[in-house]
Amino acid sequence: MNVIHLFRDIRATSEWQYDVLLKRSRLVSLSAGEPLLHVGDVDQWVYFLLRGELQVHVDDAAAASGDRPLAVIRPGEVFGDLSMLLAEPRSATIVASPGGQEIQVLAVDCTLFGDLEDFSLLHLPTKLVFYRNMTHSLRWKLEVYRSKYPNHELANSHRRLKLYTGPKNSKEELLALADQARALARILLDWNAEFGSGHLATEEADMSDFLESILS
Repeated sequence: MNVIHLFRDIRATSEWQYDVLLKRSRLVSLSAGEPLLHVGDVDQWVYFLLRGELQVHVDDAAAASGDRPLAVIRPGEVFGDLSMLLAEPRSATIVASPGGQEIQVLAVDCTLFGDLEDFSLLHLPTKLVFYRNMTHSLRWKLEVYRSKYPNHELANSHRRLKLYTGPKNSKEELLALADQARALARILLDWNAEFGSGHLATEEADMSDFLESILS
């Protein structure tokens, strides 16, 4: 669990808060080719791949037919956060890579983080850790897009977002981080739509060297 930044950082803040998060998490094991998420699913789970490899497909039909995946998810990566942040249906189908080893995924019930006014179960420092992790992860993925396509109209969109400069470790920071995470998620969805439409990726493109996961 220490390889997952979110859990490591929360544990460093509070062992009790770490236990709360674990109790609202579940371990999912998949066999080769087994689906984990379907396009159109609606839920509040965010996922961390612990072992094995997952494939991202535009829809169930593409996954069933064995089409080339849009992207590959590898151990340590977070996915499913866009749907949670934007409260929208999942935009891709994710399946266990065929012919691979057993896949293990940690699923976290992120309804815990949704109400920014409620600190009865998860305290302010814990929610700050969550949204700091989310914004960092999203910005990193957007920087990867930018480095690959620096002249695209979306390339600098995330850099135009205003950074929070107010009091640290405050409720104001939490609200600002949540807004920032949602804005970054929206930009990332716009990038993903470009790939899903085939406007950017070519069949010969090595997506695994570009972006490890298109998040649903």
